[in-house]
Amino acid sequence: MTVDWKESDGSEWREEYKSLKDIIPIEDLKLLEEGAKTMKEAWRLGALHAEYKRLKRNQPPNLPNFKS
Repeated sequence: MTVDWKESDGSEWREEYKSLKDIIPIEDLKLLEEGAKTMKEAWRLGALHAEYKRLKRNQPPNLPNFKS
C-alpha cells in the first residue's frame, strides 16, 4: 500500500495529525501551530511527523462504495 504524501508547506499533515491523535501535550500543540525555532524543536517536530506517518499508515483505507 502506498500513501500519497502531498506536502507543500507542511501544514496539511500538522492539521491531520491533530485530528488523528486523541491527546496532544500543550508543548507539541504549540510546536505544530508555530513551527520550530530551535534545533531541539526541529527534532521534536520530526518525531511528530514520523508518528503521523505511522498513524496514517495504520488507518483503514478508503474504499469506494460499489452499492447502487
